[in-house]
Amino acid sequence: MWHKRFATGVSLVAAVIFVVFTVGVMQHAGWVTAYDNSGVALIRHFSAAKTAFFKAVTFFAEPATGVVLTAIAVIIAAVRRRWRIAAYIATSVIGSTILMKIIKTIVQRPRPTVDRIIPESGFSFPSGHSVNAVAFYGALLVLGFFYLRRRWLKAIVMLVLAAEIVLLPISRVYLGVHYPSDVTAELLLGLVVMLTATTFVLQPKKLK
Repeated sequence: MWHKRFATGVSLVAAVIFVVFTVGVMQHAGWVTAYDNSGVALIRHFSAAKTAFFKAVTFFAEPATGVVLTAIAVIIAAVRRRWRIAAYIATSVIGSTILMKIIKTIVQRPRPTVDRIIPESGFSFPSGHSVNAVAFYGALLVLGFFYLRRRWLKAIVMLVLAAEIVLLPISRVYLGVHYPSDVTAELLLGLVVMLTATTFVLQPKKLK
């Protein structure tokens, strides 16, 4: 069951916190620096195994990977004449991506330069990879919750999707291409778009 008021409330809270982070980053606030330093100190303890693992996690949120997976999901939904689902996935991903690019252009925060493990270009805030994780995998998680009937299958699918959503932001900080505030903000932005799309595009109460 989808609670529209609850989803709207969560979206509003997430949006407010996102704005707070955005303003803090633009004003170079001390609390943002402290937040980032604490996150980096907690996450960036290197080992060969962890590096390989987090590179794999990041791969599944690469822009090219996201485009391919989104296209496949939308095509499958369209072929099955699940137009609402196709529109939902597309809206979540495209909407989050557009907002992310606009905000990157406005904020123009440089990326971290210390101990960067993988090459990455463009501005840092907010994280584009994290938006892919929340928008696409979050949308699939919602669909799995409403559509999968076998409990064991639903549990496995939702666990895997949730793990990618949680681990992806950590991987971006570990690999040295984002600050903790970058990925936190993008998780919040992705959540706002995903919940809004779920409420007004997917409309779970109308699913059959």
